[in-house]
Amino acid sequence: MEAAIAHLVEALEPALRVAALQLAEQAAAEITAQLSDRSVEVVVSDGDPSLRVTEVADPAGRGPAEELDARITLRLPPSLKQLIEQSAKREGDSVNSWVIDALERRSRRSKSSRNRITEGFDL
Repeated sequence: MEAAIAHLVEALEPALRVAALQLAEQAAAEITAQLSDRSVEVVVSDGDPSLRVTEVADPAGRGPAEELDARITLRLPPSLKQLIEQSAKREGDSVNSWVIDALERRSRRSKSSRNRITEGFDL
């Protein structure tokens, strides 16, 4: 019985390591998305993933001189537009600022998870 358990654990170890790494990457992305002045990265040391928190010099990623003059026109369902407006109001932001912040957070999460296979672009 012990030998069978040892073989089973040995066979499952690579899959468990991958799962642990994926969970750590998801945690890092979620935490980074909620922190405006910090970035959380997954660091693998001795085969084990851990999280490293670093300060972000310019949380918005735009330099101080960069102006907001680029435009994108989006077609949204009215329910999504209303949800965005309510979320922006609740956080004390304009819709424009709220959307920019949400896109920047998502971009940082995508950038920090280059080794992950993802489907879609969920906010």
